[in-house]
Amino acid sequence: MLHIGVDEAGYGPLLGPLVIGLSAFRVQPEAGSGADDWACGLRKRLKGIVVRAAGGRREGPLPVPVDDSKAVKQRHGLEGLARGVGLFASAMATPPPAHLEDLIVRYSDRQPEAFDPAPWFRDLSHCELPRYPWTGPLDERFAARGVQALDLRVLPTDAPELNASFDAVRNKANVLGLLSATLLVSVLDRHPGEDALVIMDRQGGRRDYAGYLARVFPFAIVSPAASPADEARYRVRLPDRLLHVRFVTKGDRVSLAVGWASMAAKLTRELFMQGLNGWFHERLPSVRPTAGYVTDGRRFLEDVEAVLTDEHIDRELLVRSR
Repeated sequence: MLHIGVDEAGYGPLLGPLVIGLSAFRVQPEAGSGADDWACGLRKRLKGIVVRAAGGRREGPLPVPVDDSKAVKQRHGLEGLARGVGLFASAMATPPPAHLEDLIVRYSDRQPEAFDPAPWFRDLSHCELPRYPWTGPLDERFAARGVQALDLRVLPTDAPELNASFDAVRNKANVLGLLSATLLVSVLDRHPGEDALVIMDRQGGRRDYAGYLARVFPFAIVSPAASPADEARYRVRLPDRLLHVRFVTKGDRVSLAVGWASMAAKLTRELFMQGLNGWFHERLPSVRPTAGYVTDGRRFLEDVEAVLTDEHIDRELLVRSR
């Protein structure tokens, strides 16, 4: 059975990309488990390889904190996010990505050239990942626990494309839903015919996702399932597979797969912001860097107004409309 987690980073900011992240595993069923299970105990299976973000900082390569990306960033910094992505690479028997361009080429359906309209994103190889102890290949160790790491994907969307989508759809939450669906369907198409458990982070207080799932899977039978108070669950019957879809409050804490997706998305966004801040710092050394959130983003825009004017840069390349 496939086990897929989806999350985002950068939904609220004024500046920088919105990034959707996804992690996908193939998990062997445990003895006595049913075909319609809503959980697979991924964190339990990988005990000793992954840990929660809380606790002491570890110098050795294992275990690696994989958790809510905000908690990992607060506790372990950018290195913590990079170690999580590097661990997934190790589980696929590949070396960790070295910089943002490498990450995009390997883990995104988009190419680095897609971001060339923004001059601060024209050389993503300058946005390097921090160094940390690498575990070496871990695919056999994962397999011994009945887990295969299949795919780690990110979908970054920068301000001009987001603004065009906001204008077309007229709803910011629907744009997030469409981008998440795009990434999910692309991964499901890579692994046809297999049943899947899909866990997505809930946005706000929304409870009803039946209409959303019907639009994403127009030829499916979508059936609500009994759900805990903090979830909305659905069975999505497709011609060749059955999806169990969970929309979970604070999904990046509940699900290891969602936590991994969250970390991949946040690392990608942080590296994009590193590139943006570096480009403006080269032209205005006194400018303080920004994370792009609304209040500080407005401060940053005021600080770099002269740079935008001198470089003849349209603010729509930088600023989101919603």
